[in-house]
Formats: sequence, C-alpha cells, structure tokens
Amino acid sequence: MKKSILGSLFNKFGLFRLASKINSPKITAIIFFLTCSIVKSKKRNAPTMIYIHKGIGIDDIKAMAQYSNEINYIIIQSSFLREIFKYFFGATIYSNKNLHTDYHYDKNLFPVDKKNQYRNFISDTFIFFERLIKYDGFICSNYVYGYLQELSIFAKHKEKIYVVLYKEGLVSKKFVDRFIQRYTNKKFIGDVFLTYNNFIKNAFIKSNIDGFTSNNVSTVGIPRLDFYKDLKTSEENIVLFSFYPEDKFSYLENESFFNSNFKNQIEKISIDFHAYVIEYANKNLKKKLIIKTKFPKKYSDYIYKIIKQKNLTISDNISITNIQNPISLIQNASVVLGYNSTTLIESLLLDKKIITPNFYNVIPEENNIDYFLEYKDLAKVASNYNELSSFLSSDFCLDPILAKQFLEDYISYNNFQSSQNAEKTIIRYISR
Repeated sequence: MKKSILGSLFNKFGLFRLASKINSPKITAIIFFLTCSIVKSKKRNAPTMIYIHKGIGIDDIKAMAQYSNEINYIIIQSSFLREIFKYFFGATIYSNKNLHTDYHYDKNLFPVDKKNQYRNFISDTFIFFERLIKYDGFICSNYVYGYLQELSIFAKHKEKIYVVLYKEGLVSKKFVDRFIQRYTNKKFIGDVFLTYNNFIKNAFIKSNIDGFTSNNVSTVGIPRLDFYKDLKTSEENIVLFSFYPEDKFSYLENESFFNSNFKNQIEKISIDFHAYVIEYANKNLKKKLIIKTKFPKKYSDYIYKIIKQKNLTISDNISITNIQNPISLIQNASVVLGYNSTTLIESLLLDKKIITPNFYNVIPEENNIDYFLEYKDLAKVASNYNELSSFLSSDFCLDPILAKQFLEDYISYNNFQSSQNAEKTIIRYISR
C-alpha cells in the first residue's frame, strides 16, 4: 500500500480541520487526492473503490488487497469528511449522542437547507475528484454515519456502487436482533451490505429497516482474519486484552436494572479480573504477561488505576502496551484473556486457550451479548483468583469440534476465504 505522508501530517497536526473551512469542492478534492493512500491490484482493468477509512475496517481492506487483489483501493481519511460535516452543521454537532441515528428525522439538528448545501458540496467534490482519478464506487464500515448519508445519495444518483462492509454485530446470536435495532438510522442507502455471519444478515433482512432486502445483504465473513492463514505459532506469553466496562456494557444503559448497584458489580468484576492476572504474573516470574489496551490514554490509565487501587507491583515479566500488533500477540500466546472481543475469536483460529471473567451471574441471559454464551466450553470462566490461577497453571485444551462450529457460525469460517468472498461480491455488483 502506498501510504500518504501528507495524509499522516494532516492528521497529526489537525490540518484537515483548517482545510474544511476553505469551503471549496475543488480544493477539497485535491486535498483528498494528495492525502489518500492507494492499494493497487495486479490485475489489469481492475475496478477501483474509494474506502472511507474509519477504525479497524482498514484491516479488512488490506486483507482483501493481499489475499484476493481483484480491486484497486483509494483510502480516504474519514476525519476530513467529518470536519467538513461539522463545518455545515455546526462545531457542536458531534456532542449530540443521536448524531447518526437521527440524521433523517431530526429537522432541527439537520435542517433541510443545510443537508442540501452539504450534499451539493460533497457531490461537487467527488465529481471533481474523478477528474483526478477514476473510481467505481465507495466502501464504508457502517450505514448509519451521518456524515456519509449524502455521499450514499450522491453515489446512487451518479450510479456509483455503494458498499457497506459492516464492522459491527458480533454479539450473541440471541441478542443480534435487538443489537441492530438499538443503533440504527432506520434507512439503508446503498447497493450491497456485507456482514460477518448469517445471524447478522438474517437480522437485517427481517428488521423492517428501510432499504434492506434479501437481495442486497450478503455474508462474507471477516476479511482481516485471513491474516491468520499459515501463521506459525508459539506459546511464549500470557496475553490479556484489557476491556473497559463503560464501553463493554453501554448497550445496557436503557435497561431497568442498569443502576448504580449493577454498575458497581460490573466494575468490581472487571477490576478484580485484571488484578488477578497481574497478581498471578507477580507470583510466577518465569511467565511473561503482556497487557494490551486500546490506543487512547484513558485505557492504559485504567490499568494503572487498578494497580494503584489494589496495591499491586509491576514485575519485570509484565508489560503494558497500546501499540503492539494483536496478531503477533495472539500468535505467540500460550493463553489469551479478555471479554467479548474479536481478539478471542482470532485466538480460536490459532487454537489458543481462552479465559474470560464471569459476568454470567450479573447480566440476565436475555441481555447478554457475549458470543460464548451458548459455547461456554470454549472458554474457561474465572470467578476468583484461585480459579484463574488454576486455569493459567493447567494444560487444558480446546474442543476442536465445538471451536469449528463456533467459527462457522460467527465468522462464516471457510478456510480463510473471506477476502475473496468480499471482493467477488463487490465485483458482481459493479458488473451488474
């Protein structure tokens, strides 16, 4: 992938924010062109798709380029689009928690005249952009983002294919119907919607959300997990993928039981689980522990807060990181710990042992999104230090039949073919 140094500088120094105030579609298109990254297919006359880069979805694009390589990709930073959106709808627009879900319905937050102005600006920008580089359509990671609604309308009018490679929905199959209904703008504008598994696909088809039909929702799996193909593994480290209760359980905020007592129970289980792992490493100095947090500082602060609160020490065999590659961490792990994270699914791909905290006694089953809910034998569940210590010290094994069934159910696993599945589906829609 040809990376844009200029794009990195624009992100680092907040130049996208300044550029958004220029209010010129032509200059905006030129900035998009100069700051984009390009992934070229080796195939002649390959179609070209613009990917609006946000979060982990870029890893899906990289995998598709590496393991299928039938499409050219132009990677555009969503941060610039979000700044342009803010220019039209006001500096405080992102402080509204219903920003994305209410775009089509809240006329006060999103006045029709402002929508028209934003749509015209986006349209003029990407019309001029095509004079700089030809493209066949767009790919993004969710259908609800407010700043992309007018782009999807532009694509429809200009007969550009609009694809959503949906990066959400990996929850318990019992909860997926409710999950997609709690975060929706009630309207899908696009040509094809690609999902990780059939539970998600079927939930959208029967959801009655405008725009979804049995003809435009397709299951392809998780392309980025193709990176695990043919990896050589070792068992060097204990790896804890730290989890943050406020993030993990925010989906329960509107439930009647979500009160201070419930939040305190959740917080205690989370703190104790992290502390147990650190305590075990302090008592077993020959075993290396790596604690991986998300990048923002608040997540590593959470770990250090627990260390201070529990009066723990950090021995030389313990490291805390927010930058190490999760794939390499899993690849070299003897056991992986965490909660309701795709990293645990990734661990199963490499036959790694899994340990999770016990939230089952606190969260009602009908409200539990943990995808191990019906596959409990896949992971050891630790409720206290003695259980955790016993699991970490024992040589337990995965049930290969159950693991295979889980991977087929949740990531449509078919021997690392997701990247090919995704590109073939996109090309089929381009060719229609």
